[in-house]
Amino acid sequence: MRPLALTMTAFGPFPGSETIRFTELGENPLFLINGPTGSGKTTILDAICFALYGKTTGDEREGAQMRSDLAADGAPTEVTFQFELGGRRFRIRRSPEQQRPKARGEGFTVQSPEAELRELLADGGEKLLVASKVSEATREIEELTGLSVDQFRQVMVLPQGQFRQLLLADSGEREKIFGQLFQTRIYRRLEEKLKEQAAGIRKKREEQLSRQRGILDGAEVESPEALDTEMADIAPACSAAKNKQEENEKTLAAAGKALLQGENLVRDFDRLEKAAADLKRCDEDRPRIDAIRQQIDHAKKAAKLAPFFADRNRCEKQLSQAKDEAEAATKRLAKAEEELKETTKMREATAQLQRDLKQANEELTRLKGYGERVGKLAAARKVLLGAEREAAGAELLLRFKLLAERYLAIHNLDQKNREVSGQREILGQLQQEEEKRRRELNGREQAAKRLELAWHQGQASLLAGELKADTPCPVCGSTEHPAPTLTDAEIPDQQQVEAAREELRKATEVLDLSKQKTATAQECLRDLEREAKALAVTTAGDTTLADLKIEITAVQEEAQGLGIRLPHRERIQELAADTLRAGREQARSTLAAAQAQFTSAEGELPEGYREAGVLDAAVSAATATITRIEQEVERLEEAFRKAANDRTAAQTAADATTVQVEKAETALAEASKCTAEALAASPFPDETAYRSALVEDAAMQGLDRHVTTFDTTFAEQSGIRKELVEQLKEKSRPNLEALKEARTCAEEAHKLARGNWVDLDHRRNTLQRTKSQLDLAAAERAELDLQYAVVGTLADVANGQTGNKISLQRFVLSVLLDDVLIEASHRLRLMSKGRYQLLRKEDRAKGNKASGLELEVEDAYTGKVRSVATLSGGESFLAALSLALGLSDVVQAYAGGIRLDTLFIDEGFGSLDAESLELAIRTLIDLQATGRMVGIISHVAELKEQLPLRIDVLSGRDGSSLRVVTP
Repeated sequence: MRPLALTMTAFGPFPGSETIRFTELGENPLFLINGPTGSGKTTILDAICFALYGKTTGDEREGAQMRSDLAADGAPTEVTFQFELGGRRFRIRRSPEQQRPKARGEGFTVQSPEAELRELLADGGEKLLVASKVSEATREIEELTGLSVDQFRQVMVLPQGQFRQLLLADSGEREKIFGQLFQTRIYRRLEEKLKEQAAGIRKKREEQLSRQRGILDGAEVESPEALDTEMADIAPACSAAKNKQEENEKTLAAAGKALLQGENLVRDFDRLEKAAADLKRCDEDRPRIDAIRQQIDHAKKAAKLAPFFADRNRCEKQLSQAKDEAEAATKRLAKAEEELKETTKMREATAQLQRDLKQANEELTRLKGYGERVGKLAAARKVLLGAEREAAGAELLLRFKLLAERYLAIHNLDQKNREVSGQREILGQLQQEEEKRRRELNGREQAAKRLELAWHQGQASLLAGELKADTPCPVCGSTEHPAPTLTDAEIPDQQQVEAAREELRKATEVLDLSKQKTATAQECLRDLEREAKALAVTTAGDTTLADLKIEITAVQEEAQGLGIRLPHRERIQELAADTLRAGREQARSTLAAAQAQFTSAEGELPEGYREAGVLDAAVSAATATITRIEQEVERLEEAFRKAANDRTAAQTAADATTVQVEKAETALAEASKCTAEALAASPFPDETAYRSALVEDAAMQGLDRHVTTFDTTFAEQSGIRKELVEQLKEKSRPNLEALKEARTCAEEAHKLARGNWVDLDHRRNTLQRTKSQLDLAAAERAELDLQYAVVGTLADVANGQTGNKISLQRFVLSVLLDDVLIEASHRLRLMSKGRYQLLRKEDRAKGNKASGLELEVEDAYTGKVRSVATLSGGESFLAALSLALGLSDVVQAYAGGIRLDTLFIDEGFGSLDAESLELAIRTLIDLQATGRMVGIISHVAELKEQLPLRIDVLSGRDGSSLRVVTP
């Protein structure tokens, strides 16, 4: 991956929009990200990591917490990152969850996080890969790069301080860190899985032993041997008991059969007695049944006369109904004739209604003639209103433009004056700092001079102490030594002198840097003062921002009252005042023309119809009058027609009912004659006797059932009695009590024999089942022993329970650590001028402390191996940097062959001396030569001098900004 461009908006300490174009730094650059502490250097790496994965480099802050506190309310927080990967170019834009002003009304609303990913095509076009979903964008980035966010931090971004922690960590801590870096959790899971399986096998074997004891206890047997003995003894006893049970079962069957035959014979004697009793009751009931038979015969004869009497009753009812209908028809005819007279009289009023209708039609025609003139007047009125609104809008827009320009100029002047005041305060602080550094330098200089003079005097004293008479002086060559220099003071050594010189050199550098900052601040102040003076000339006058706000608010309220939308204050600056003035004059001309057209249209229409809607109301009223008259005429005509039709229908109905009465009288006379003749021919003397013989259908059915039941019962009982008399001839009633007693004795004997056999058989089955369960448990236990021989051994080895007590994961990590140390030692030897290389300590730690991943350093100067904790601050940094670069190379190699062309190092270089710093820079230059872009985050002055390519982070009260510096 190679960064191409990064844009941050309202992100971290950057309140505005800042863009870094990495292509301006050249091909495979080695560059410095420079700036004071807290200015936002690390935020650049946070922005890259957030754009790709939605997380920062340290994962200490969420994306929602990265919004700049100095950003404007309307400015959205977002990061856009453009990068090249495998010959393809991509652009991703990501914004966190944030609050934004509501589109309508006051207050804020929560905006959900978004992410948009596009591929930039070679022809200049774009291909949308992800529209807005955050999780989809992160998943797509992971597929493109082949790295998760943690792996990305490990191979591309080296966070500040974390790799020195890795250098000094013990085996346990390093195991956790490397396990996360190289994703060796699979080995840890394998250890746990094997341990879990071994424990499971042990548990199952213990359960098998418990199960065997439970099986024996369930069978009430002490041991498997006792089980075999009891099984051998119970077999013959069980066989004898079974034979005894079978003999008793046959005896019981014979006794049961005899009892069943006796019960059947008793039942037949009981049935014979019941049949004789039933026949006796039938003889006693015969007279009543004969009377019922006679009643049924009379009822059937009476039923033959029923149709004649029913027909006569029907004719009587029809005659009565016909007379009622004739009377009703006569009344309806009289009412219809009366209604016809009334509607004929009302119809004579239609002549006046026709005259009113003609007059209303003429009035409607006249009103419709004014319609075109009203439309013309309405169109002219609409044009006039539009022209008035346009003229008012043009006037308000021009006023708003002039007020906005005046407001912006005064606001810029106030802002510039505040910047001048702030810069003066900064300059004062820098001047005080410079004076403080100058005093420190003078103190360091005097101390160094005193120490150096004491050293020279001490050397002279030492030399004088070695002088001997007649021996030439090593300084002047004289053989006489009249006044040798002697001192009792403590003589400083060369290291103290060199340390004092070094302190003096550092103090000089600090003073130079302070002077540079003071000069820069003075130049900035002069620039701000010139800009403020220029603004003061353009804003001369007594108007204040508060007055202008009142005027602007008044213009906005007036525009809102007219429904005119004014542009935003920043947008109005894009409009030219001359253009707005020309627009105002054009709007005034249009307004005058519209006024003239309206006046002309108004004169063509009578005054009473000029108002909107008056003519339409008059037309509607005339139309309603015409409709009302027409409806009234139609109503009168319809009433007359209906009355005439009703009178004709009533007359026809009255004539029809008269005919129906005559027909009903004739039918009744004929039916009465037929009924009298049928009664005379029947056995009944009169109609009263006939009606007494009638029986209802339900009663008739009941009488038939009585007779049928009697006949059926008599026939059935006669047959049963005859059959049983023949069947029981020469037989007597048996003694059931004796038969039952015999069967009871047989049952008790059978029950006793069967119980004895069942108990013995159940015990034998229990013993056989117990034997089978014990055999199965023994086989399963043997299988578990075989499994544990394999799994248990593997679990002990994988979990470090044998030998050197090294687990599988720690063994794999030790191999990976060796690869890392090979790469790291190669760079460390170069940066330490061949003195140091990193080694892995292979000796086992004492006690239960974790071992196998501890680091040592081999010192070529002494030929000894010692702990990395004995390295100095600068040496520790070089070792940590080497370890970080080596780890980056190895992790990249283990990440599926993915090549990352960029490396950012956020680490302090301040602990290095000039020579070590130069060696570290040379190592990074060698890394750059392999085709990588290398970025260093630091505020060390030497790096700023040695690295001409820089991204300067400038910090101020209003936030930070960026500047790319190239040679």
